[in-house]
Amino acid sequence: MNTISASKARDNLYKILDEVKNGLKSYTITLRGEAQAVVINPEELEAWEETLDILSDNKLVAQILKSQEEIKKDEYLNEDDMIKELNISKKELK
Repeated sequence: MNTISASKARDNLYKILDEVKNGLKSYTITLRGEAQAVVINPEELEAWEETLDILSDNKLVAQILKSQEEIKKDEYLNEDDMIKELNISKKELK
């Protein structure tokens, strides 16, 4: 994360937007030395929002933790085993 003053951000706005768009950088914009805004790639923002949604859902977090434990204990079905268990063909999945 790069920090830049509001006046420098204004002078370099198009450069900042290009760098952020390409996912190369993120910027914190300051005013009188205090952070006022953050400029990040929209896809990165979406990913953070999805992460926050997941982490705020206690039931989903519990399911994830349970799944991780099942994986550690080798208590899961891989794709081929699930297809056999459901008695379907791979063609039916497409």
